[in-house]
Amino acid sequence: MAMRAQGWMTRRAGLCGAALVLGLGAVSHADGAYTFTLIADSTGLFSFAGYEPPSINAGGTVAFSARLDNGSEGIFTGTGAVPNVTTTIADNSGAFQRFSAPSINAQGTVAFRAVLDSGAQGIFTGTGAVPNATRTIADTTGGFNRVSVTPSINDAGTVAFLGNLAGGSSGIFTSDGTVPNATTTVADSSGRFFGFGESTDINAQGSVAFRADLNDRTISIVKGNGSTPNVTTTIADDTGPLRTVGPSPAINNVGTVLFDALLDAGGQGLFIGDGTVPNPIRTVADTFGPYLNFGSFYSINAAGEVAFFATLDSGVDGIFTGPDPLLDKVLQTGDALFGGSVAFVDVFTDALNDAGQLAFYFELANGTRGIGRADPVVAQALPVSGTLPLLGIGLGMLAWLARRASPQATAS
Repeated sequence: MAMRAQGWMTRRAGLCGAALVLGLGAVSHADGAYTFTLIADSTGLFSFAGYEPPSINAGGTVAFSARLDNGSEGIFTGTGAVPNVTTTIADNSGAFQRFSAPSINAQGTVAFRAVLDSGAQGIFTGTGAVPNATRTIADTTGGFNRVSVTPSINDAGTVAFLGNLAGGSSGIFTSDGTVPNATTTVADSSGRFFGFGESTDINAQGSVAFRADLNDRTISIVKGNGSTPNVTTTIADDTGPLRTVGPSPAINNVGTVLFDALLDAGGQGLFIGDGTVPNPIRTVADTFGPYLNFGSFYSINAAGEVAFFATLDSGVDGIFTGPDPLLDKVLQTGDALFGGSVAFVDVFTDALNDAGQLAFYFELANGTRGIGRADPVVAQALPVSGTLPLLGIGLGMLAWLARRASPQATAS
């Protein structure tokens, strides 16, 4: 639910400057500065032989899927308070065999796709209060013959996912699992749509962003809430200036959608839009500068901050938050991390929370793999105890400047 747009950077710098001048105790992120917290790595019980990128909630708890040294796998959460100490949401000791990328909400409920011992597959949620005690959102025993590997959950506990129905149609659906397989249709192939992207993302208001292929062969990024099935808002499509759009859009809690696309003019870019007017969209970053290409997944938060994987023209890979890979770098290959050197990093759709914390997967040159969290360094203004003296100085300077600029001051 995440990239730093230029307008946001300007606003943030302005607030920071005001705090420093007036000493009002305001807080701002320090550009490009992060501390890194280890959630779990392969020096403990986890092997991370194969991975799904992690997600993060409002409190900084990270959910991830992982394989263990004993060959089993599961869905886990961790805060990093103690590295490698995690909560098990579900694992192979229960009815589940294989897992895919999880999504976690503010309450710590995790949504994930799993294949069961019976061979069925489904979307499930759990909190880890009791491992493997889960709620079924939808499964292949209840009308679906397939469900997507990338479900998304919001803070109300509603899960969005792609499902293929037994009759051959497909669609984007939502459910809170109160009644298993009782779903709300956001869009399906009974109307103007004939296909959908694998990935969905749902925001706090229940609006779901997804890629849709239309019967007229247009490929679009759209959002809808299912209040009326198949009634959606178009964010952008391939009628120009975009040649095609990516399969994994992300949406924030104010309805802004982040997506990648190839352009008619060549090159690739990351763009944001809210659908107020389709296709006039804003570029976050593109390949006409230092970026060579972008990853398939990315995240956007309510402030309009974003995070994405990209490869630079120099061949360096990393996680970035804007158009300038120097100013907007979070972490890249060659950087020092957790006692080693970064060989690879990656992010996912729900990787960035509204506090600017970022969950990521990493591999180090020494072979260690794991999950980490980037925490933005906060630039704190002067303490409150210094507010009044500094405010008095600031106001005094403003009064002095006003006197110098006034006609009376000039005449005297």
